[in-house]
Amino acid sequence: MAPRTRYKVPQGSELILDRRRWHVVGKDPDGYAVESLEDGECITLSFDRVDEALKCGDAQLITPKEAESKRKLLEYTGGYERVEQLPEQERRDVRVRLGLVHAMEKLEASGAKLTQRYLDRRDVRKRLRKMAVKLSGDTKLFRCANIGSASNPHALPKGRKLQEMRQVFLKFDRNPVVLMRRHHMKGWQKGRSRLCKIQERFIDFVLNSYLDLRQPKLGTLYTDAKEVFDVPEEAVLQGFEFPSITTVRKRAKAESPLVKEIGRNGGRYAQNKFGAGSTDIRALNFGETCVTDQVYLSIFTDSSGEEKIREIDRKKEGTPLEEGEVRRLWLFYMMDLATRLPLAWLLSETADGDHQKKLLRMAMRDKTREKIRYGCTHDPAPPVRPKLVKSDNGTATRNEDIYASLLGMGTTIVTGRAYNSVDNSFGERPFGTLQWRLLNFLPGYVGSGPGELNGYDGKKNAELTPEKLMGYVSRFFVDEYPHDRHNGTGMFGATPMQKFDEVTKYFGEIDAPDAEMLRIHLGEKATATTSSEGVKIFGIPYNSGELQKFAGGKRKRVTVFLNPDDLRHVTVISDETKDVMTADLRMTTFADLTLEEAIAVMRAAVEDNPEKRALHEEHLKKARARRVRESGYFPDSNLPSSYERMEKYRRLAEEMAHVELVPLPRSAPTTLPGQVMKRDESTPPAALPASEIESPPASMREDAMPESRKDHGHDQKGPPETPDTVSKSGRTFKPIKESKL
Repeated sequence: MAPRTRYKVPQGSELILDRRRWHVVGKDPDGYAVESLEDGECITLSFDRVDEALKCGDAQLITPKEAESKRKLLEYTGGYERVEQLPEQERRDVRVRLGLVHAMEKLEASGAKLTQRYLDRRDVRKRLRKMAVKLSGDTKLFRCANIGSASNPHALPKGRKLQEMRQVFLKFDRNPVVLMRRHHMKGWQKGRSRLCKIQERFIDFVLNSYLDLRQPKLGTLYTDAKEVFDVPEEAVLQGFEFPSITTVRKRAKAESPLVKEIGRNGGRYAQNKFGAGSTDIRALNFGETCVTDQVYLSIFTDSSGEEKIREIDRKKEGTPLEEGEVRRLWLFYMMDLATRLPLAWLLSETADGDHQKKLLRMAMRDKTREKIRYGCTHDPAPPVRPKLVKSDNGTATRNEDIYASLLGMGTTIVTGRAYNSVDNSFGERPFGTLQWRLLNFLPGYVGSGPGELNGYDGKKNAELTPEKLMGYVSRFFVDEYPHDRHNGTGMFGATPMQKFDEVTKYFGEIDAPDAEMLRIHLGEKATATTSSEGVKIFGIPYNSGELQKFAGGKRKRVTVFLNPDDLRHVTVISDETKDVMTADLRMTTFADLTLEEAIAVMRAAVEDNPEKRALHEEHLKKARARRVRESGYFPDSNLPSSYERMEKYRRLAEEMAHVELVPLPRSAPTTLPGQVMKRDESTPPAALPASEIESPPASMREDAMPESRKDHGHDQKGPPETPDTVSKSGRTFKPIKESKL
């Protein structure tokens, strides 16, 4: 048995469900057979789903009868369905006619027969006027009301018109919008010129060329378009004339501003200017979503902090200041989205990732230092560990270091699209508040854009140092902004501090930041070598018992992580152990300073008073020269004997490096005792066995002999070698002709 439905859905009805329009084709055993009016998809919607959607208001049903009634109504009124859609004057006229209709109904209820002749009577019409005023309760109901004809608009209509007015009102289910005059539906009137198709085509041709990114002027474009527009011969024969420039301007003005912005400024600019923003509450708890952005402040600062009084040549009176003396700064800003509390802010000369890291560290640390340093009255926002950070697509935030640091701390990253301001509107809006409430009243302000302040030169009037400007900004974000009413999405007029108290009351405690994670993921990293004094990074010593136990009196290389905003502790890791060690600061002078301030202190000790330092160096040079002379250790540099020791030691070294030459080959073959001088052919020299004969070294062979000896041997003439001169061992000897002595 099919389930019974609760609501009646006739065949042919239109069902709007899940933001899609469906046409009910029929009813199946499992539900309604519907067809999509958008893409033609055919599915079956169950009875329970349709009933539940209609009950909860998630669906809208338009029956065929309602659709036909609506079609006739829109056709009669020319597209109007409600009285609220009409102009104000037209609504007043409809109200007067509605009062007359109600007066006629009351007159009919008293027993009168409302015929055209009866309603045309003078006394009846006066009575209808008085009754309409009485029913509306407005004595000025008919003042300035256009309810009559075009020639006599303020007079009461005749009987036939009154009767038609009442019949139309009843025909369209007593909808007051049908009592309008419908002047907007009138066609072409006699005596007025009408544009032909060629003229309409010319206007479209001009407007099409007008919507160009080069933004041409409409007047010049209209004049040039008349020269190139092709007019058919038939139109010339009929007396064609170009539409006037006034007509073209009216058409251009009537075009949608969004269409004109897209055509003349591009889709990206139009999206930022006309794109729909978000009215959704994106965060409920403190630290749930934090937005960050950077802005180039519209104010010049003087970094020297001194008055520039110097002599200048009259010919060079307009010479600009030196580079770096006067500049504009970047403001880095981070805000909690749920409460709109400022979490961090800082000034920088450049927009880079290092300052973005510093901004993240400031959001996750205590800001009492800024409160005392810049004289703030109230407490700033407490440190928080953000769960999600949303930023734009700038280079300061879109880099691997920032992404790696945030992901390492378990923070989700959301990056907005490039050149889409609606993606990060919550983070960009405070910049406008800061500019119009603070920067606009400070010396050096330059305006929102180039050429905005024509009579004021912000660069010449720059007086504030970056430190003073940071003080103004800090006091604004601590003492003013958190205590001012905020009408942003989800704030409902509450102050950021009031909203903070509310979220902490309903959502409880917030997540505390981890100091060790700050050092590892957002701090500075350096390699150091352990010693008995611990480790030293950036010239600052650190030590702990845990570190000394790991080192064991040896020098080991370790990696040290330091939080530049908190120098009291460092994290030490090494590839030789799995433990993560912590070392403490051993120089208490730097306990309350940041890394930048500590380096400045050490640098100032070296660079302070360069004239006195040069004098001290001269004293040191003289004292050292006197000590060396009196010691007698160094000889006179002008004597040659002062340079002989090195040469002497070199000769000794060469002699010590000499190695004696030892002969390596064995002795040559010999003869028996008593036969050394005998050279008979019958007694050849005794030869050793072939296995014991060693070949002479290469240096003693004939090939290695000097060329002079080789030539001498060839010059000697002797008898040719005979078989008798060959010994049994295969060796031959030349006959000796002269003595060797």
